[in-house]
Amino acid sequence: MDAPLVLVPVNRLDRAKGRLAELLAPEERVAIAEATLRTVVDAVRTAGWPLVILTADKRAHDVAGRDAEHLDEDPALRGLNAQIEAALRTVEAPPGGVLILHADLPLASAKALMALSEAAAPPPSVTMVRSGDGGTNAMLLRPHLGFRLAYGVDSFERHREAATTAGMEVRVVESEELSLDLDTPADLLALVSRPGGRDTRAGRLLSSWKITERMAAR
Repeated sequence: MDAPLVLVPVNRLDRAKGRLAELLAPEERVAIAEATLRTVVDAVRTAGWPLVILTADKRAHDVAGRDAEHLDEDPALRGLNAQIEAALRTVEAPPGGVLILHADLPLASAKALMALSEAAAPPPSVTMVRSGDGGTNAMLLRPHLGFRLAYGVDSFERHREAATTAGMEVRVVESEELSLDLDTPADLLALVSRPGGRDTRAGRLLSSWKITERMAAR
């Protein structure tokens, strides 16, 4: 199976995880965002796939390292969809397509990424992993400019409908490692409660902050 290029859009780390503000201090939210980004970058690097980081945050670029391609957000564009679509028009997509991968996946691994790629249909196709709240945590596009993006509320169903309308085969992959993102307090609890969750970068942070005790005291 041809390797895809991986595009990881990253919000400014100091603005990340706003839905966790009731539970985590600003510096803790930055630390969690950086931890999950490092996990995602390591997964892509271990898979041996080319990586593109799209962000307006210099610190996020630094985390990704020199072996990644770095794209700055276009200040003239508003919204995640516009930024990603502009990036897709810029990158040179390999035969394996482009995998849009969220930066907040604490369980991401090279094994999970390769399983996603192996499950993909030949072009034209889209292969997706759904988040717990109906988002799109991972989406492998072949070709990479097949339809308009719809990140936001219920993006998974919106992407599936758009791909089907565009005549692309849609495949859905069930992946425990790629379906968990860290957006809400419930997500944090899900991570530290699962086997091995406390051994991840994000899990170690949450354990050191005694997150379960903190949540119980709310």
